[in-house]
Amino acid sequence: MTELFNKQIQRSKKALKETFLKLLYQKQFDQITISEIVREANYNRGTFYANFETKEHLLDEVIQDTLTEMINQIRNPYKSIKKVNIKDLNTDNITLFKYFQENAKLYKLLLSKHIRVDFRYQMAKAIEQMFIEEYEYELEEGTSISTKWLYIYRSHGIAGLIIRWIEEDFSTSPEYMSKQIVELMLTSTEVFYVKSC
Repeated sequence: MTELFNKQIQRSKKALKETFLKLLYQKQFDQITISEIVREANYNRGTFYANFETKEHLLDEVIQDTLTEMINQIRNPYKSIKKVNIKDLNTDNITLFKYFQENAKLYKLLLSKHIRVDFRYQMAKAIEQMFIEEYEYELEEGTSISTKWLYIYRSHGIAGLIIRWIEEDFSTSPEYMSKQIVELMLTSTEVFYVKSC
């Protein structure tokens, strides 16, 4: 009986999330009501409140689901590797950019003005948290670089690159972007020139 009840909860939760997203493609978050969500999903308000405290809570869960899947895609090439040598990384194993292209509609929505949340920052913060919790970079002996700032710098750079690629409507292929991300992780420049205005 409990298993059946849990399945019903999961089914109603999934339906409410899907209906919410469908409405969010059509109008801004502030214009969507709980009554509208339950009517479109063919549930009642009681079912909504059994799954979510508020409409904001529903949005937060949708965002969290999306970020969790994004992080899983970032982890993909390293699942069975303990020590990663970036130079030897097979870019064919990087599924992240294909994932973004396949989920373009969702990411464009979450990056749009339809929601009241800074999804850009949440993407960067999720990558940063994963770097800090799961990776340990091997730094040259005697370096004064703080790993904390290295993780922040790299994670926000990666997020910025992804966001710009999405905003430019995937102007280059996922394969190209996978190669670029590896090259960027390896590149360090000591000199730059100031262009004359």
